[in-house]
Amino acid sequence: GSMRKDHKPFGIVLLFCTLFLLLGLGCSSAPLLNDTQALPASLRAYKHIVFYRGGANRRDTGITIRQGEIYSILPKENYIRFVSSVRIGTEDIYYPYYHNKATTSGAMSLSLNFMSMARSVSSMSVDILVWQSEDWVQIADFLNRLKQKDPDSETLTKALDEANRRKEIFVAEAKTAKDTEEVKKELQALREKPGAKVDQAGVGSSQDSAPSSAKSPEESTEKVALLEQKLAELIKKKAELEDMKQSLNEEREKADSLAKELEESQKQQEELRTRLRLGSKTLPMILVGSPNDGTKVERKTVDLSGVAEADLGLERIEISVNNKPIGERSGGNAGKEGNPPRRMEFRERIPLVIGENRIRIRAVDAEGVSSEKTLTIRYEESRKNIWAVVIGINNYWKAPQLKYAVSDARAFYDYLVKKNQIPLENVKLLLNNGASLSNLRSTLGTQLKNEAGTDDMVIIYFAGHGATEGDVASPDGDGLEKYLLPVDADLKDLYASALPMREISYILQRIRSERVVFIIDSCYSGASGGRTVKTSGTRASISDRFLDRVISGRGMIIMTASGANEVSEEKDELHHGVFTYFLLDGLEGKADIDHDGVITVDEAYDYVSKNVPRATRQEQHPVKKGAVEGQLILGILQ
Repeated sequence: GSMRKDHKPFGIVLLFCTLFLLLGLGCSSAPLLNDTQALPASLRAYKHIVFYRGGANRRDTGITIRQGEIYSILPKENYIRFVSSVRIGTEDIYYPYYHNKATTSGAMSLSLNFMSMARSVSSMSVDILVWQSEDWVQIADFLNRLKQKDPDSETLTKALDEANRRKEIFVAEAKTAKDTEEVKKELQALREKPGAKVDQAGVGSSQDSAPSSAKSPEESTEKVALLEQKLAELIKKKAELEDMKQSLNEEREKADSLAKELEESQKQQEELRTRLRLGSKTLPMILVGSPNDGTKVERKTVDLSGVAEADLGLERIEISVNNKPIGERSGGNAGKEGNPPRRMEFRERIPLVIGENRIRIRAVDAEGVSSEKTLTIRYEESRKNIWAVVIGINNYWKAPQLKYAVSDARAFYDYLVKKNQIPLENVKLLLNNGASLSNLRSTLGTQLKNEAGTDDMVIIYFAGHGATEGDVASPDGDGLEKYLLPVDADLKDLYASALPMREISYILQRIRSERVVFIIDSCYSGASGGRTVKTSGTRASISDRFLDRVISGRGMIIMTASGANEVSEEKDELHHGVFTYFLLDGLEGKADIDHDGVITVDEAYDYVSKNVPRATRQEQHPVKKGAVEGQLILGILQ
């Protein structure tokens, strides 16, 4: 009898479960995969979780997610909007989608909102799939196989639809990238043939000797033109694919906004009932000091500051951007006589995404009554408005060879187009034979002048030899003219074969842009062991007034690797010039002193001015001259 009594509750539970199964009310679906079998090659992890109404709202999945991984959440009967949040580590992701990309690492848990579901739903199951890689071909194919087994599943239908759209872009991007690489290699091979004609936008030869006197055939020139046209079409195609991905993301953002509006509507109805109960008491007041609503910025973060007040005292202030919570300040019992404070200040650094960002500040008083203020901030990348010319020369025809100037230029070029995402067509790379005097004059003095607008930014980088020549007419007071040496410079005739600083000054004046940065990893002292050549019997004592001449116009900054009488060193252990090595090191993130995600020219200079002297036994000190209005951004961290 006692045994029967002990098992009676179990029998009742079993009876209810049987009724639920027969009536189809809230029974959880079977797992998509068999947990006892080995996972398919495309999956790294899988879990089937069942939630019950009245049970724990948040469940640990037993899965650890790595940053950058793609994971899919497939709830029964398309209840994706009722998965109120996904927590990875300590970060909550509100309003998840069928397919998500992890922005952090950590243990994964899910939270459901049964309150928004029909009362007949007593349980819900969720399948979680973590993919081996972001290969949308494999993801879509796997989901398609699942869909064939369960053709009526609305969740699988929508998840497969999203995956197929990503797959289409994924396949097209892979093909475009492959075709682009092949065209670039073919172009470079044609341009680096000894004696081949090099156009101003191309890459020069890296041969050790002077160019051959043999001329390339007309067919080669025509092929270069065709390849350049094809490359431009591929670049356009890549931009179109980026627009397609952006369109998908915007659709997701709209869905987020609608879900959030529904939630806010429910909150407002509850607050309205509270206000009616409280009578005519005033709502909390929010004043925002900065930023202004509608502000446009060119950086990834913005500083939000302001104050909130409430007659009944403030319980908390909530801040979110694009429906994602950023921060919360609690009033606690900080006021007099143990009451919450009537006034609270707030200050937060808000991360932004490209496009419109909705910042919401919500103040809640001691009675639970709230008010809110919303700001719209637009983040616009300025990378497309940047033009750059990158020059590197190792293999001089009539001057001593350098080891790492080309490496420096290539690395700086890669930083601009890969890390800084400046469009390829905006950056000219001139190496070795491509950096002849005529090419430099045409690229800097004609092409750059025609392309860069007033509001654009221009970056010019030079790694190579510098030299001086006696000139009694020099306005610098040292009797010397200073030159940058192109690949075909003749040390016996610098006036005719090199670029004097007075001409560089004139070239820069021709550029319409009011934001010009000229970076020079070279020197002029004539000392051995650096990027300079001696053109007279004694070392020169050089005035740095020539730098002021170069940037005499407004909106120009020049940054050089060393002082006028110092040596710009190369180091074998770095495989770079010392200055460029630390410049790139800083641009990768170490120069971001204020941790705002952008690196200004001033921050880059501060970094090299500290590290270059240490690495050269205090024998090389970078120099910066000139100024522009506001901060000049040289790098954006991804």
